[in-house]
Amino acid sequence: MFAPATTTHATLLARIADPGDPTAWGEFCAQYEEMIRAFARRQGVVGANADDIVQEVLLSLTKALPGFEYNPAKGKFRSYLKTVVVRAIIRRRQREFGVVQLGDVDEASRVACADEKLDAAWEEEWRQQHLRRAMRTVEAEFNATDLGCFRAYVVEGEDTEAVAKRFGVSASQVYGAKHRILARLKALIAVQVEDEG
Repeated sequence: MFAPATTTHATLLARIADPGDPTAWGEFCAQYEEMIRAFARRQGVVGANADDIVQEVLLSLTKALPGFEYNPAKGKFRSYLKTVVVRAIIRRRQREFGVVQLGDVDEASRVACADEKLDAAWEEEWRQQHLRRAMRTVEAEFNATDLGCFRAYVVEGEDTEAVAKRFGVSASQVYGAKHRILARLKALIAVQVEDEG
């Protein structure tokens, strides 16, 4: 009933480093673009500037990742990615307000990456990214009625009886959809987190 994970985190990073795998970059972008954009917006980057941050980060990664060898003992990829994103945001802000020296970006990036509030915002966005990934799998695995009941009841907070009436099911079916989908989300996210190392 449930589809296996398409690729592991470490495998995807290894595939990106391989110029002979043209689909890896698309998978990487699908997995991280939305998270980068959402984090930039959390940091006050608005409109098309958030899209520019995404493009700057991806461009930076295209230069850094060929030949990249992922070694979890040296640190987590998410910490590396956070640094790349924070640097892009700082460079964007400093370009808007005047010329800046590279050393200034380095120092500002170091200070920003050590900031607890920024770190908490990054971690929250990382969790949201896991939820989005897991939801894409769930949306492919569950039927439209179960998904509709789940969204209405859990996400939108609609009353159980109203959800049951709206979808033409019993209240117990609404509860069942909620529990099955939540259990699947929890399992998928656990695998994703474990895969990150």
